[in-house]
Amino acid sequence: MLNIGVIGLGKIALKAYLPVYAQMQSEAQFYLMSRDLQKVTRVANQFHMVAAGTDLDALDSLNLDAVMIHAATTAHYDLVKHFLARNVNVFVDKPLAENMDQVTELYLLAAQHQKLLTVGFNRRFAPAIKNLIALPDKNLIQVTKNRVAHPQAPKEAIFDLLIHPLDTALALAGFPTDPTARYALHADKDGNVEQASVTIMANGIRGEAAINLVAGTNLEEATVATPNGLFRVADLATSHTYQGTSETVIAAPDWQPMLETRGFAPMIKAFLEAVTNSGENPVLPETSRLTHQLLSDMVAELQG
Repeated sequence: MLNIGVIGLGKIALKAYLPVYAQMQSEAQFYLMSRDLQKVTRVANQFHMVAAGTDLDALDSLNLDAVMIHAATTAHYDLVKHFLARNVNVFVDKPLAENMDQVTELYLLAAQHQKLLTVGFNRRFAPAIKNLIALPDKNLIQVTKNRVAHPQAPKEAIFDLLIHPLDTALALAGFPTDPTARYALHADKDGNVEQASVTIMANGIRGEAAINLVAGTNLEEATVATPNGLFRVADLATSHTYQGTSETVIAAPDWQPMLETRGFAPMIKAFLEAVTNSGENPVLPETSRLTHQLLSDMVAELQG
């Protein structure tokens, strides 16, 4: 049985990760850590897991096979470095870091210690998106994340929100080597981002990843055009196929858990399977680095 540390018990961890871990307790023992003693005790009781403690020493005293890091982005670099240096496989929420030098350093450290460093790009594992990835002869890709009245500071909007559609668009394009990229951003009078986009060109494919934070609705769409038709996925769950004058709509199966539909469950299972079998990283470093590099280039260009 695997021994897995879990750091950070915030909203995303409780909603997207802990329910999956709870279903995997025949395969792994999960040790929870949070600086909030009351929270770690309450969550451990809720999910029937072990409350390891409130600091890293509590996890360092265990013989961990891997650690799942769900702490704030600002803490990712130090935490990932800490565990890789101790020869522990690491899963961490996206982004790995907002500094490209740190991203590179951490991947080099993982390679040096021959450990997995897996970044949580769950959309790659969503069944409906995987169907789009498998389509041949793509020529146009558009992925947009819409929010209601949610302008954000530029760096936060880019690394916390634009990262979702950008990585999805790159996955749909097959993670091309050295794509040409153009960036656009529109801010309100206070400097907060209302809209932002990255347009990429590579291998005969034009791709656009965008956020609209004043869209009037919360909706995420991924669209792929091919000579054989137009294929769209809404909110990772509903697939639309347009061919000629016909439209086919397929919803995610009623019996399929939401965390399966959104890619979290298959992503976590793929990581733990790779840990168990010393397998290939389910989120290849070069693909993650491409997403982080384009975001870093965007920030640098806009700041310049």
